[in-house]
Amino acid sequence: MFCAISGNVPDQPVVSNKSGHLFEKKLVEKYVRETGKCPITGEPLALEDLLPVKANKAVKPRTAPATSVPGLLGIFHDEWDALMLETHTLRQGLHSTRQELSHALYQHDAACRVIARLIKVRGDGGARHERHQTPSWCLTNAQ
Repeated sequence: MFCAISGNVPDQPVVSNKSGHLFEKKLVEKYVRETGKCPITGEPLALEDLLPVKANKAVKPRTAPATSVPGLLGIFHDEWDALMLETHTLRQGLHSTRQELSHALYQHDAACRVIARLIKVRGDGGARHERHQTPSWCLTNAQ
């Protein structure tokens, strides 16, 4: 039992009482709402014309490639390729994030050093220095 639209085994199978075709409930309902027709025959179809199919959900038939060893190897190969592609993408993102963090930390450290050097050069203090106090987080890094 395969869906006439997707070709996959439906999770919620329904059958059209007009054409007799089997569909996945969500797919055919969306199509019928948009067009008001059967997706296979093109005849007028209403949601009331779709009848639920009672089927054993415990055992789903395997897809054609999963019925043989070469088919299973092909499926595993495709999954492995997808996993490796995702891992590569994640590693690239991690590398980019590490570079951005390193650059931001370098800029922060340089700014704290400049502030500390300016405070040292202006060692006279005075009223002007008291108005512009350096944040404590910059002073701890400059020592």
